Amino acid sequence: MRKTTLTAPAKVNLYLKIVGKREDGYHELETLFHPFPALADTLEISETGTGCTIDCKGMDLPAEDNLIYKAWDKYSKVTGFRPGLHVELTKRTPTGAGLGGGSSDAASMLRFLNTHPDSPGMEHAELNSLAAGLGADVPFFLLDGPAWAKGIGEILSPCTVDLSGLSALLACPDVHVNTVWAYKAWSTRSQPANLEKNSRFDLTTSASDNNRTASKTRVTLFNDFEEVVLPEFPEIRETKEFLLKNGACGAVMSGSGASVISFFTKKEEAEKAASGLKAINVDSVIHTFS
Repeated sequence: MRKTTLTAPAKVNLYLKIVGKREDGYHELETLFHPFPALADTLEISETGTGCTIDCKGMDLPAEDNLIYKAWDKYSKVTGFRPGLHVELTKRTPTGAGLGGGSSDAASMLRFLNTHPDSPGMEHAELNSLAAGLGADVPFFLLDGPAWAKGIGEILSPCTVDLSGLSALLACPDVHVNTVWAYKAWSTRSQPANLEKNSRFDLTTSASDNNRTASKTRVTLFNDFEEVVLPEFPEIRETKEFLLKNGACGAVMSGSGASVISFFTKKEEAEKAASGLKAINVDSVIHTFS
């Protein structure tokens, strides 16, 4: 019985602008995706039996409703390659946090199937289209680095983002933000605010140490969803405010929430802020870019 272990890293949105709503009900975005490898799910795949079964501690979701299963099923219908698989899923990326955990899991399954020695394989454009049918974030996880995304998130342009020397602190308040609600709230807000002027952070100019810049490439932190999510979820607003008051040179909510990504020029300050978050029962993870 062949076994394979896959890692499915999280992502963060450093910039997210909602451009408008399409006739089909979906929203057009302009967003900058960036991998966050310090937080990742693990998929241990055993090639055995028939079908695709999934076991995950603490998760009661039927296998057929999991994006891993949907990726396996959709790939098999397109290619005819339908191996019997059992997946032991270890979840570390929280759901409802704007980190794309389920999408990353699905992309990991698609990569596994597409590179399997018995698989006929699919061209990247075909695989990307299949991935987009599973979820707007899934195509990004087929890449290996940051990318600008347009459309509903499926039109990707890989890019270079140099965050070397920075420590990123990802805070995850214990609240769940429903993405469908967030889009509806943004679309139906009565008096749209010019939020971007007051809540954007340019990491090229906001370093706490005047002898250096925070980022070697132009990176602006901004998220349109904050306009509707922060007033409704004070835990997220308070987390962002805490990070900015405790040494972060910039902070922004990821996706539709509830996680907040922040950047520090000194790792010791990030570690101190993480300790402060722990004292108020907010989980966090630090990743230092090399």
